Amino acid sequence: MVDWRGDARLQRVMHTFSHTDAEGKPVQTLSGTQVLAEMDASGVGAALLPAKVYYQSSERGVRALHRELGALTDAAPRRLKAVATLVPPELGPGTYWDVMQNVRILRDAHTQFGVVGVHITPSPWGMPPNHKWFYPVYATCAELGLAVFVHVGMPGPLWPMAHHDPAHLDEVALAFPELRIIAHHIGDPWTDMAVRLAARHPNFYICTSAWSPKKYPQALLDFIGGHWHGTPGCEKVIFASDFPLLDMQRCVRDARALPFSEQQLRHVLHDNAHRLFWSD
Repeated sequence: MVDWRGDARLQRVMHTFSHTDAEGKPVQTLSGTQVLAEMDASGVGAALLPAKVYYQSSERGVRALHRELGALTDAAPRRLKAVATLVPPELGPGTYWDVMQNVRILRDAHTQFGVVGVHITPSPWGMPPNHKWFYPVYATCAELGLAVFVHVGMPGPLWPMAHHDPAHLDEVALAFPELRIIAHHIGDPWTDMAVRLAARHPNFYICTSAWSPKKYPQALLDFIGGHWHGTPGCEKVIFASDFPLLDMQRCVRDARALPFSEQQLRHVLHDNAHRLFWSD
């Protein structure tokens, strides 16, 4: 994909994602065995492995990434499932040379590797998630029963924030009521909006990835612990650690210590994800 270490502009943009250890050395790629070992040590039974593409990539590169994830999930099919990605628009949202390209790639990833969804990053691709460029993919996901994972909230990299406002997803949820939308990264500073969308739309969920449980916004904690317009918040939130960027063992330990009932925690830590991705 893209190595930003040799590009001064991308180094500035991605300064929070250096992927180096405490000594400044590049973090080594983890094997499937290492990922499963970390899950075992953390008491994690199953996990999703999302493919993420931030900058321009070729179709060959995206398909290679899907094959790599497929090899990992094939080795532990009941514990690991993959989430696909897309080929970003070549020249921004005005690129309409072949809007069905990603539909074909997504269908192949689902058939060949059993992906359970697709991950999109609106801001670096230069358009909000309700842009018409995404609609063929949304229709395909609705048809195949795949989820859409959308990065919401202020991004860590120095990308513009506006495209990651979860309010854009209201239009998508109205247009595709059966589409499962997973608001990735909570949505801060628009957490109140993410909560309202999760309560408003039956198939809208909030994922806690990239957040330490000790730092969850109060609006999310209030939602998990209670109801919003009759919707039990604990049934609309999915725990994730964003490992290896965050320590899995610490995140799981801190999540289990949150001040909720055993049943509420079970929904967030297990039941919701199991129902959506492992109930087949």
